Amino acid sequence: MKEFRGFNWDKPTNRNVNEYFPADKLDRARYAMFLSKLLVQEGFDKSRTEAEQKRNYVLNLNAEWGAGKTYFLKRWSQDLAVDYPIVYIDAWQQDYSDDPFLTVIAAIIEQLGKQASFTIKIPNKAASIFKAVAPAIAQGLTKKISGIDLAELNTLLFSEEDEESEDKDSVKQNSSEFSPAIKALAQNLIKDHEAKNKSIEVIKSKLADWVSKFEKQEDKSLPIFIFIDELDRCRPSYAVEMLETIKHIFDVKGIVFVVATDTEQLQHTIKSIYGEGFDAKIYLGRFFNSRYSLKRPVLKDFLSVHSDTTKFESAYLESKNIELLPRTQTPETALANISVVLDAFQVSARTAIQITERITAIIVNLPRGKKVDVLVLAILFCIYEKDHSLYEEVITGRFKRDGKNHKGEVRNISLNNFLKQSIQEVQQLAEIKYFIEPLSYTNSFYLGQMASRNNNFATGNYSIQLAEFIDSIFCRVFNNTTNSLAAMVSSSSENVTALHSAEQNLANADVRKPRVGNITLLWLSYIYIKDGYKEITKEHYRGFIELSSPLDYMGDS
Repeated sequence: MKEFRGFNWDKPTNRNVNEYFPADKLDRARYAMFLSKLLVQEGFDKSRTEAEQKRNYVLNLNAEWGAGKTYFLKRWSQDLAVDYPIVYIDAWQQDYSDDPFLTVIAAIIEQLGKQASFTIKIPNKAASIFKAVAPAIAQGLTKKISGIDLAELNTLLFSEEDEESEDKDSVKQNSSEFSPAIKALAQNLIKDHEAKNKSIEVIKSKLADWVSKFEKQEDKSLPIFIFIDELDRCRPSYAVEMLETIKHIFDVKGIVFVVATDTEQLQHTIKSIYGEGFDAKIYLGRFFNSRYSLKRPVLKDFLSVHSDTTKFESAYLESKNIELLPRTQTPETALANISVVLDAFQVSARTAIQITERITAIIVNLPRGKKVDVLVLAILFCIYEKDHSLYEEVITGRFKRDGKNHKGEVRNISLNNFLKQSIQEVQQLAEIKYFIEPLSYTNSFYLGQMASRNNNFATGNYSIQLAEFIDSIFCRVFNNTTNSLAAMVSSSSENVTALHSAEQNLANADVRKPRVGNITLLWLSYIYIKDGYKEITKEHYRGFIELSSPLDYMGDS
């Protein structure tokens, strides 16, 4: 087996004029290396007996839609192309052709022709396979075509001798009873079928010949890799025919196929043809030697790849004169905060991109001088996607649930406790980071009766757990919990404003522990009042959600 050079995807690359690969932030080069070594030894291994050195192998690369399969496949194939013959096929872009065989063989001829030191051509005697049978006859679109009865044609072509019949003599037709046109067409179809079988054998023989010639070519090694992408996005009939084509026509030793799919979606595609009761999982097992499922990416890294990070940059926000909470030093931290929420609600990778795009669209459309808490938006979008009726209860302030305590007594369940029931403890404890510059707000805190205390809090990242955010920030907006910012700034004196009360709480806080837990909540209480975030009502948030929710992620262009 050829010694592999390492795959380095840490930096962006532009090997092809029309192809740009950004840096790999999902650490997937190691998966490419692992699979390369596996597939090379499966497709060609000199340590095996001579008859077994070359093998045909088909790998199903599985990952949900939106999880970066195309990036992975293209960059992987580009790196392999340095040492191995490579063919890359976007099946979705080609499914208009109605013929998967033509799609694959055309790509092989065109792409391998540029890599081979020998001529890549299909001989004339194989040309008959390119001549399709009349589509209307093959697909049974009509009973009569040009005066030819298809039922008659079927009777002539296919024997019914094995079928039970009460009076066989009465239903059998003599071939002399058929019209000349029917008999002529039947003969042509039979000849066409025989010619196609011969053509397939010629093509398979030619593919085997190309494999042998690449084995001798100095700058290339075996096996030949053929990557097929986006199959799950194709028309159901085309997807199934593509798999059948790979299985029955291109099963040539020395060729390795990598078929990238969202396998769950592909199973739905197959069921749309054969029915819901059909076992699509077992059916797919016929076509693949093995399946490799790409691990779900860490969302914060994944979102940084698929999102428009510029809209979270301070320069952009300042140019638009708009404000966001949480404030962060970098767009990556902003997306990491959003991913904490998305992970907690266990949304799919595609939905995660969709929600982030909607938040970005809201930011872009904010009028000058306005502001929004993006984490409140993120939680609302998660609820909207997972349970729309719950979203309606939350957004209208009509949420109400009853449950029983450990004594069996009926009690009211608050919104924050209800939401946290479906969030794992480790995710409830995940931290959200706020970049706070205390002295940009005030140099001193009000203590009452003309007294004040210096603001000694340091600039930096202040953290809060997701559970605390749900309790004290999110549920405050929707008036469903008493553990809110309002309670934290309450005062016995009617003459003390809410802002002064928030300042007093900060002044009395332990400045030696400035960036955790309650300290962060005290600062958020102050910021919500000082900067006007408390004026953003649930009606405002409903407007944000319902204006942007029709925006659906359809995949990267």
